[in-house]
Amino acid sequence: MSEPPDLRIDRPAETVPQLVVRRVRQAILEGTLAPGRRLTERELMELTGVSRTSIREAVLHLQALGLVETSGRKGVRVAVLSSDDVRQLYEVRAALESEAASLFVQRATDAEVLELVKLTRPGKSDEEQLSAVYQIDELLLAGARNALLRSTLAPLHARIHALRRLSLSIPGRRMKSAEEYRDLVAAITDRDAPRAAQLARHHVETAKEAALTAVAKLEEEQTSGA
Repeated sequence: MSEPPDLRIDRPAETVPQLVVRRVRQAILEGTLAPGRRLTERELMELTGVSRTSIREAVLHLQALGLVETSGRKGVRVAVLSSDDVRQLYEVRAALESEAASLFVQRATDAEVLELVKLTRPGKSDEEQLSAVYQIDELLLAGARNALLRSTLAPLHARIHALRRLSLSIPGRRMKSAEEYRDLVAAITDRDAPRAAQLARHHVETAKEAALTAVAKLEEEQTSGA
């Protein structure tokens, strides 16, 4: 008897709406799509070259991530977080990331710790530093080995990453942030879980103040330009 034909269909790694989400999300993280930037369905179709159906599905997912919000009849706009939004977001982030740091100390491999050390070495450009921070977030969650913590914190990171470029624009914040990460990694290298949790919380608290300053400045600019 001959072998049955192989009729399996290889599925693409991402659907079209998922690709749109990834491209729009990246544009928001890079600052190409700034907070408050309006996006109509027609413009998104022109920018991405995909169908209205795919755009609508992608927009629903972007809204669920908190990256875009409805903007009347004109479609959606890149989300603009208020000061209250930022405070609440960073309060939750402080609790979860401090726990992730503690669990990372307890559960991460030596190779994962070494990777953190490499990611926090000085001498990086601004864009390299931003990229390294995203990788640090992912590595801390992976090394914590807590699926529920990861699934809870991952959606928050989408909004946190969108804020980073704003908060790091505050004079002196970029250098201070790099120092805070190096202090955190030093505690992790020493396998000092309480110290790592304390430093992770401290980093989030100082990041919150920078984010609040940046958001207040943005709100002022938008009000004066109205």
